[in-house]
Formats: sequence, C-alpha cells, structure tokens
Amino acid sequence: MLRGTLTAAVWLALALPVAAGAQTIVIGASVPDTGPAAAPALWQRWGFQIALDEVNAAGGVLGKKVELLAYDNRCNPSEAVNAANKLIEAKVVAILGAHCSSATLATMPLIAAAKVPMVEGIASSPKITELSGVGRNEWTFRINPSDDDMMEALGLYLSQSSKIRRVAVLGEDTDFGRGGAAAFAAVAKKYGIEIISTDFHPQSYPDFTSLLTRIQQSHPDAIALFQLAGDQLNFLRNAMQLGVRIPYIGRFDPGGNNLQIVQAGGMEGSITAWTYSYLVDAPANKAFVAEVEKLHKTTPVLQTWAGYDAMRLLLKAIAEAGSTDPTAIRDAIGKIQFSNVMGAPVKFDEHNQAGKLVLIEGIADKRLTILKEVSLQR
Repeated sequence: MLRGTLTAAVWLALALPVAAGAQTIVIGASVPDTGPAAAPALWQRWGFQIALDEVNAAGGVLGKKVELLAYDNRCNPSEAVNAANKLIEAKVVAILGAHCSSATLATMPLIAAAKVPMVEGIASSPKITELSGVGRNEWTFRINPSDDDMMEALGLYLSQSSKIRRVAVLGEDTDFGRGGAAAFAAVAKKYGIEIISTDFHPQSYPDFTSLLTRIQQSHPDAIALFQLAGDQLNFLRNAMQLGVRIPYIGRFDPGGNNLQIVQAGGMEGSITAWTYSYLVDAPANKAFVAEVEKLHKTTPVLQTWAGYDAMRLLLKAIAEAGSTDPTAIRDAIGKIQFSNVMGAPVKFDEHNQAGKLVLIEGIADKRLTILKEVSLQR
C-alpha cells in the first residue's frame, strides 16, 4: 500500500467500515492476457491490483471489499465480445476495458445495451470519442487522450521545435494502427510535414527487413510508428540489426520492453506523444512509482498508470454514487472531480472524454526526458 498523501487523500475519503460477512463489490475487466498485447496487459493488471489493495486496506467502498473479475479478450474484437458477455452475465457493477481500440469498439454496443458503465484508459482510437457521450453511447468513458489529440500535440511540437519534415509512416493493420496513422496524416498536412510513404502490417508480423530496407532507401527524417508492444519491439530489434539510425516519432512506448533499445542507443533523436511518464514530478506519481518499483522491480508504464487511475476513478465514483447500481455509477462518473497521479484534473466532456494531458518525450544520449507537457482544452 502506498504511504502518505496518496493513500490518505484518496482512499480514506472513500472508505467505510467493512461489516462482518459483507458481500463484495465485483468490478469486471476485459484485458488481453494473451495475444499481441499480453505484456502490456500484465502491466495494466499491476495497476488494477495496487488500486484494489489500497482501497481494501483502507476499509473498502460502501462497507464492502472490492474484487476484480477479468476475462481475456486477446486484443481481438470477437474475443472482446465474448469477454463482455461473460462480465455482463456475472452482473459486475462496471467494467474496465478493453485495452485495445478494436476490442473497446466491439465492446461498446454490448455495455450500452446492458447498461453497464465502462472506463477505458489505454485505447486511443478517435472513433471512441465520436461514438461516446453525445455520440449516443452514454456508458463508455475514457481517461486518456485520443490519437487525434496526441498527434495534434506532436505535430505542433515537431513544427516548432524539430527539423523533422519528411516522414515514413508504419502501423499495424488495426483500428489502433490505422487510427494513429490517419490522425498523424491530418496534422502533418496542417503543419507542413511531408508523408513520403505509409505501410500497414498484420499483427504478430514475423520480419520487418523488407519494409525497413525500402523505408531506409527513401531517406526519411523520421519513421512514425503506430504498433502494439510486441510488434514494436520486434520492429525496433530488426532496425538495430540492420543498422538503421533513423529517429522514430508517432506513438512509440519510451519505456517497458523498449527500454533495452533505448539503452542500446537504437532510438536516439526519437520523439513520442505519450499519455504517462514515471518522470512527472508530482507527489502522487512519485509514490506510485515507488510502489511499482518495490513490487515489480521496474518503473510504471502507460498501461500500469491506466489500470491504476481507471480503477481509482471508478471506485471513487461508486463511493460518490452511494450505490452499486450501474446507472448511479455511470451518473457519478460523468460528474466526477478527480486528479490523476500526475496531478492533472480529470473531468469528462460531452463525449465522455477526460484525457487532457499529452506528454512529448524525447530520447538523447540513451536517456528519456519530458520535452513538453501539453494541456488540452476542448
């Protein structure tokens, strides 16, 4: 359990004494425990568990302990539908998920029909924004920025603070990859950045050599990446083996498994638009980082943060609703006043979107730094 301000300020405000033999509150989660996002799913589960351990140690919510019921969606729309149906049948009070954009979009109609609220902190497709809130799905909420928002922040930074003007785009052939690439294409045109090629590949692509060779021959200033963790790491390893020294931009993970590439000098000069950083100098974030390091011997990444803050926000909404009724929880989420671990306010707009912070991070001398924090206004 985290000590000091983080626990006292958040969980003690939620907790009520737990009655002997009290029934538990069960929260559902749809996570890709297997498949192309299995490693990030594990990191997300760390965040879920830290939040649960904190609140339960502080007395629970509404006089009850809180439990998590999770099903694997494999980052696949069909599997996400199966996972959502199982959670709905189990009568969970709310759902955290579904991590991947394609899985989240497949889940959204089901939770709307079942009237169960869902909070997402990772999936970034702009379609989620379009369809949520006044987009007629009143049950889906997102705490992270969309690809549109992140690419707007990145495009502005590149135009003002870098010499990158010719870019090759590479993405996975999914809602995440195509959504990110489309968002980047729009801001590239706006800020005078030339896209010289665009390629998409299936998930779990075995060998990027031919793609990399062709991209390298076009001499771009940077390669914009929109891939999940497994493919991204394979791509970066391929690039190092081929001696590629082209910087990367877009939405690449500057930590996690990619840290080995950073420390080996394979990502020098790269710039990413990202949602979370362990480097943010905020008291709650420092406590969160210390807890993850203690438990898992590593620093938290985007998915760890998303699991932690999505769970914290949902538990706070249940407490403020004073009920486990899904409609009451949904209404409480929509009105919630919440600060994430980085100190940024979380308040949902008419599209049920609350991600208002984009971090522009860069790599130089084998080290990661925050180049700029961009606060979004809608």
